[in-house]
Amino acid sequence: MDYREEYKKVLLSRPHCILGKNGITDDFITHVASLLKRYKFIKIKALRSVATKSNIAALSEKISKLTNSNVLDLRGKQIILSKFPINKKELKSSNK
Repeated sequence: MDYREEYKKVLLSRPHCILGKNGITDDFITHVASLLKRYKFIKIKALRSVATKSNIAALSEKISKLTNSNVLDLRGKQIILSKFPINKKELKSSNK
């Protein structure tokens, strides 16, 4: 399957959910899991009060582990998750 179109659409769209000052709670994890069921890719934005440059990677790994998903991209304080494992090189290759 070609996921490039959907990946680009999610990359350029608004975030599906926002990780706020409460951090990673059970409600947040259930919300992310339901979003992953509905969409193939989701975008999460972490607020400044929660995420710093040093801990954003750890936060993204924790969210992906708790929701059984895969981290596709991490740009600044934005995390893109996928429900299915996807080769990152396949997403970044150009259209033919």
